[in-house]
Amino acid sequence: MTDRQLSLNGVMLGHGEDGLRAGQFVDSLLMAQVALVLARLGVPDLMAAGPRSAGDLAAEAGADPDALGRVLAAAAVFGLARRDAGGRFSLTGAGELFRTDVAGSARAAAAGFLGPPMWTVGSRITEVVTTGKVNPAAPGGLYEYYGKHPEEARWFGRAMSRVTATMVAELAASGFRPLTSGRIADLGGGRGTLLSHLLLTDPGSTGVLFDRAEALAEAPEVLAQAGLTDRVELVPGDFTAAVPPADLHVFSQVLHNWDDDRVRAILGNCARVNRPGGSIMVIELMLPDGPGPSLAHLMDLIMLTTLGGRERTRVQHEELMAGAGYVLARDTPLDRILPWRILEFRRR
Repeated sequence: MTDRQLSLNGVMLGHGEDGLRAGQFVDSLLMAQVALVLARLGVPDLMAAGPRSAGDLAAEAGADPDALGRVLAAAAVFGLARRDAGGRFSLTGAGELFRTDVAGSARAAAAGFLGPPMWTVGSRITEVVTTGKVNPAAPGGLYEYYGKHPEEARWFGRAMSRVTATMVAELAASGFRPLTSGRIADLGGGRGTLLSHLLLTDPGSTGVLFDRAEALAEAPEVLAQAGLTDRVELVPGDFTAAVPPADLHVFSQVLHNWDDDRVRAILGNCARVNRPGGSIMVIELMLPDGPGPSLAHLMDLIMLTTLGGRERTRVQHEELMAGAGYVLARDTPLDRILPWRILEFRRR
């Protein structure tokens, strides 16, 4: 089978490589759904030991044998699996990356970022672009949905923790240390992956992990594994209403969830309880100042369709912070993998 034949719509479109690429955009709906099924059911983990039949895999995964066999056949088209003459399936190199226990595993990301809530909001993107308003199919955005669907919230939390783990590895490799220590409040910190790293690199600090109750559900396990249970206070809440006092408030991939007015309100909450000489640290995918493409533009589109938020340039962050009485103290690029930037602000 040629690469051209691997795209159903690429075959119909023609036009050589350009047609193949265009067709893959159309095929991507099926590609994502196949990845979601394999990730949610843990099928690649069951295939780690070698070729297996769809029936055997279905029995262990709790799936219908016929339906799973058809999904695996489609996975072979997309290069995640291969089928031998006896009808058994095995993983390709790309398929191996969907196993839980491999370095750089894609399982959590696929299971958390390709689930029903993302499909719901993504399917209405034309309406969002036409009206400029957040998706009416998801009142209150993703987080209201996750509050009502705890299992989906857990999948999403694991996916975000996987992203944060990648970022933490970059922080560790760079030797980054925050300018402010003491009481560190990670606002919207989920399972505590980032806060754990910050506290392990600063033994004299204590932490507050502040997030919605469903987002904190798996945090005790993460903190216990890091040996930090006694140094971290878990506080459920909504930082658009109030935040706990701290020397350093951390927003990692959080402020982009909100429009400018809501961000100003959140920063005002911080200013009211931030201790003298306190700081705010922001980690985001920073939009470039110039016209070149950036992966931050893709995240910006996700924010537009899911929550009505946006990615921002450094200057836009500075302007928002200035309104709450904060001035930029340090700008640290962390962009070897993604265009992350760490902006540290201090109160005037």
